[in-house]
Amino acid sequence: MAGTGTLLSGFDLQVAVNPKAVALVCGSERLTYGELDVRADRLARYLWARGVGRGDLVGVCRDRELGLIVALLAVLKVGGCYALMDPGFPAARLAWMVREAGARMVVASPATVGRFEGCRVVVLEDVDEGLSGHLSVDVHPEDAACVMFTSGSTGMPKGLLTSHRAMYRTYVGQRYLDFGPEQVYLQASPVPWDAFALEVFGALLHGGTCVLLPGHRVDPAMIADLVTAHGVTTLQLSASLFNVMVDEYPEIFSGVREVVTAGEAASPVHCAALLRRYPSVRLLNGYGPAESMGLTTTYDIAEVAGTIPIGRPVEGKDAYILDEDLDPVPDGRPGELYVSGDGLAHGYVARSSATADRFMANPHSGVGERMYRTGDLARRNDDGELEFLGRADAQVKIRGFRVDPTEVEAALVSLPGVSRAAVVVNEDRRAGRRLVGYVVTSEDTTDLRHRVGEVLPEHLVPSVLVPLDELPLTPNGKLDRAALPPVQVNTRAEVRAGGNRLAEALRGIVAEVLGVDIGQVGVDDDFFDLGGDSLLAIKVVARTRQSLGGELPLRALYLEPTVEGFVKALR
Repeated sequence: MAGTGTLLSGFDLQVAVNPKAVALVCGSERLTYGELDVRADRLARYLWARGVGRGDLVGVCRDRELGLIVALLAVLKVGGCYALMDPGFPAARLAWMVREAGARMVVASPATVGRFEGCRVVVLEDVDEGLSGHLSVDVHPEDAACVMFTSGSTGMPKGLLTSHRAMYRTYVGQRYLDFGPEQVYLQASPVPWDAFALEVFGALLHGGTCVLLPGHRVDPAMIADLVTAHGVTTLQLSASLFNVMVDEYPEIFSGVREVVTAGEAASPVHCAALLRRYPSVRLLNGYGPAESMGLTTTYDIAEVAGTIPIGRPVEGKDAYILDEDLDPVPDGRPGELYVSGDGLAHGYVARSSATADRFMANPHSGVGERMYRTGDLARRNDDGELEFLGRADAQVKIRGFRVDPTEVEAALVSLPGVSRAAVVVNEDRRAGRRLVGYVVTSEDTTDLRHRVGEVLPEHLVPSVLVPLDELPLTPNGKLDRAALPPVQVNTRAEVRAGGNRLAEALRGIVAEVLGVDIGQVGVDDDFFDLGGDSLLAIKVVARTRQSLGGELPLRALYLEPTVEGFVKALR
């Protein structure tokens, strides 16, 4: 059964077995399996009547709420394929994603309907409640279930086409988590991620409960409240967010049974700290590219002694460490990591050359089997566990997002007034890993950063832009990274200090979080222009509560991201 199911067959089984079990929770709202099925049927009949059927792709652009899950299930019920689109993305990028994926329609919310001009759009709230009756088109496990967009070296993201089989087999017939009807998952990962599917279908394919974090931004204070209020048992966090939660909100792990840290290299310091405080928590380090539907290898962290391995393949998947000739390398030697098995995607939408470059015949398995070249370097240790060693190319992971710096560079040089650009990763002990852009331009870099934010999502916008007369080059014409000047987050001649003790205390908190001198933080300086990002914003909120005893809402920080604004929000 595990190898032949689909997302629909798995969900339908849970509806039949226990229709009154709670499937979804969001705020004060909740839906049982039976109620969720009825709502998804209603939208499915609406889509079906408008010509959406098997094999058609439908975009879904809604905040994280009940209607989001209703929409993706409805698309699956008509035999379609959904593409989740983050409402926080710039309108131009959303429009491009619709065109690239060839979406027949977009299911939007009242707040996002105006962002898809020239495309057929349906607002879930407008669907006639009189529509009723079960609808479920027969689909094959190899039929496409979803499209996920990943950062691309061509300057635009790639749409990754993934089958029912790849998703179903990643969550059914597995032992890396204790899947079952008694489990409660928190869905807090960004909706375009492959991690989103584990948090939703890990529950819905097993009769469990999925608790949705409202909105589309990660709010750790709300995460802490939801974990406690709903008895969340299974928590999946990107490594960066995991580290922040261990540092700033360690109490949330007190009642959780299983925690997965993934998306980036696990921090030995933070993993050890969690296990010391809560030794009964099962802590896993997960690894896997979206091309293999997320978790491909896992490692149970019982104790921490140096680097944390990424472990062994989960059921139905495999991993190889190969040399340039695709031959296995001896244990202990580094090589490139290739993955194979049930989780592999079909390939990239309308990108045959990119698909052929990354997905290839597997010489170490049966005829017709494929494997995916991850671009990651790894080795197998003496215990037979895989260890992650870094990237073989320029791609990086920042705050759990896959980032190709060439995509950011392409966006920068497309702006008027920018002739050349180089984007690198800056590592800072306090501020963490962040993108820094070096630009040859006469334009104001603050203005440039805002303009690039109109075409790129937040996670791809460099934290700092540094203006240069020319990019430093090596004798053979390549970028001389060692010659790039150090980052200065604020080069203004005058920086305005606070007029009271509260403002000065907040200036100190912001400076500490950003890893800069307080003299570089003015009360009217934009936190994000100074190099702030979503995770550093979380730290500002937490440090404000700890140091000043006041609750600075994360939403307020985004609405008026200056020390003056923080003072108003606290008062």
